[in-house]
Amino acid sequence: MRAFLTMCGFGLGVTIFLLGLRLMSTALGSAAGRRLRGLLARFVKTPLQGALLGAAATAAVQSSSAVAATVVGLVNARIFTLSQAFAVILGANVGTTITAQLIAFDLDRFAPLMMAAGLVSVWGWRRRTVGEALFGFGSLLFGLALINRALLPWLDSGAARFALTSLVGERWQAVLVGIGVTAVVQSSSAVTGFVVALAQAETITLQAAVCISLGSNIGTVLTTLIASIGTSRESKAAALADLTFNVLGVLLVLPLLDPFLAVVARTSTQLPRQIANAHTLFNLGTAVIALPLIRYLAGFAWLWAGIVGGRKKY
Repeated sequence: MRAFLTMCGFGLGVTIFLLGLRLMSTALGSAAGRRLRGLLARFVKTPLQGALLGAAATAAVQSSSAVAATVVGLVNARIFTLSQAFAVILGANVGTTITAQLIAFDLDRFAPLMMAAGLVSVWGWRRRTVGEALFGFGSLLFGLALINRALLPWLDSGAARFALTSLVGERWQAVLVGIGVTAVVQSSSAVTGFVVALAQAETITLQAAVCISLGSNIGTVLTTLIASIGTSRESKAAALADLTFNVLGVLLVLPLLDPFLAVVARTSTQLPRQIANAHTLFNLGTAVIALPLIRYLAGFAWLWAGIVGGRKKY
């Protein structure tokens, strides 16, 4: 009976968390999405501008997948070159880390207040979007609290700890778990948020959490790849550029994981914050490395997409 109640509480928490994240993203996206295409097309003149705008747009709509899919559409319409698209995608990967940073603040005690304020704001048409976003964020925090409380009794058992250790005991296993789960839920923010919840329950190590987070960066590319189906080869190259960047970033960090974890451990004394900081440092660091090489990476994606002949706009 206890196991059944634990699973029900866990399932309810995950459902509320994902619905809250979706509501927050949809509300913010409806406000910013109408202007997103115009802003992206108008202000991306240099790779740095593209990265900054991609980060800002993703921080606003809280979905790197949505921004990347929009970029694929702009490439398909020949508004963006491949290098411009890649720059925005680099920034989008940085902007999506905002969610993990907010979750790490442990604000679940304020979740009911945020949800109530959001419901009140929804009644005012001009504040409707703000209300929906606030209610969504409150629901997200409430869902995390439910997950935490549901897991605590179960995680006290030796069998549960053994299962978790076996699942993410090795670095590559944890990375593959991150890829697989993110490919299913299609949100690296959701996966990283869930890992932060496990950290708050003191049931996951920093290494396992960081490796799952690394995998989530690869798994979230599935949306971009799907968005490129049936489009031009240029658009497919943009989607493959996103995949290339994330895979190369993970391959670069894994051999250097121990010194990377040592740096992360110095950023905070709290494990949830360390995980959020690792997510931010990885995406920010790889973006800084990739920006000077953007034409070469875009050219590699162009060739990977099988584009030959014609004018190579990268």
